[in-house]
Parts: sequence; C-alpha cells; structure tokens
Amino acid sequence: MVERTAMEQVEQQQSAPAERRSGKRHSAVLLLGKLCGDVPGVCLVHNISEHGLMARFVDVPAVGDSVCVEVRGLAPARGTVRWVRGQKAGIQFDSSQPYERIFSTENEDGTIPRPPRFAVTLGADVRLGDCKFAAEMIDISAGGAKLTAVEGVQAGQAGHITVRPMGTAIFGTICWVKGGRFGFRFVSPLPIDTLATIIARR
Repeated sequence: MVERTAMEQVEQQQSAPAERRSGKRHSAVLLLGKLCGDVPGVCLVHNISEHGLMARFVDVPAVGDSVCVEVRGLAPARGTVRWVRGQKAGIQFDSSQPYERIFSTENEDGTIPRPPRFAVTLGADVRLGDCKFAAEMIDISAGGAKLTAVEGVQAGQAGHITVRPMGTAIFGTICWVKGGRFGFRFVSPLPIDTLATIIARR
C-alpha cells in the first residue's frame, strides 16, 4: 500500500462532502486500481463503498464513461463515471460490491489477496550482486514483478532490474523461484506514473 501524503489527506477531507452521497459510508483507503479492458490502465483508489469509489487517474476518463475497475480483494467491478475534478473521478458501481473484502487477509478460497497485476512482455536487465543476465518481465504491479529466471537464481538475493527500453532501474529482492520464473519484490512501491509508463510499453 502506498502511504498517503499530508496534502492528499487534506484534499480528501476538504472534498469529502462533495464526493459522498447521503447515507453511503465510504472507507478511506489508498489502493492500486486496475482499469480492465483492451488497454489496461492504472488508478489510485482514495475511498470506496459498496456503491462506488473515488480515484486519482493517470488517463482521466470522462463523465458518463463505462469503466471496469479491479482492486485488491475484489473481482473486477463495472461502473459509470459520475464526476471528474482534475485527476480525480467518482465512479458509481452498476451493482453493490462487498468492499469489506479489501481489508481481508485471506480470500474465500484461502489464497492471500494481492494488488492487481498487469501482464506485460518487456525486456529487463537483472543484476544480483556480481551476477548479470537478461530476462523477460511477464507481469508487474506496484509492489513487484514476475520475470524469467536463469539457472542459479535463488530466493533472498537482492539487486535491481532495469526495464527496457525506458531504462527504469527498480531495486528489490527475489521472493520466490519456480518453473523458470522468479518473483521480484520491490524495495518500495512504484509511483503510479512510473507504473503507468511501464504498462503503456507492454
């Protein structure tokens, strides 16, 4: 989860009355959201209820647009953009959503909820200590990525990956290795603009 800045907290407090419908309680959060569709996008959800959400977008939708948003713990939910102000927009869900699941530590099937991931096919240069090799990035989220592995890669190794062709270097640690692939957990979550740029190159 990305930490809120003091300015974002103030903005949320100042704008809350205009963004909330009477009788509908929202939970203040800061979650990565995935815009589903032919061209996936990214947003940062600031608050959410069973009826809708408010988020900050990189590519801002227009009032009246139909969108589908996925967040941690919830299946993709379709809704309609009801208002836009700067980079922020309010979305009303087409049907009520069990939004309390975003706070759960375990899904109904026993798996652990995780932020939405974005499928990509990008080259990456990996450096783990003195070991350097080229890999393919298979998917990415704000907190980590999945890449192809080479022989000898082990969980616990620290280093960085450089995403081509942007040259974006991301530091982190290998958290698992399996079936010729490995998971790379970032030291700190990617800024939403950086993540959006990488996804756009997919």
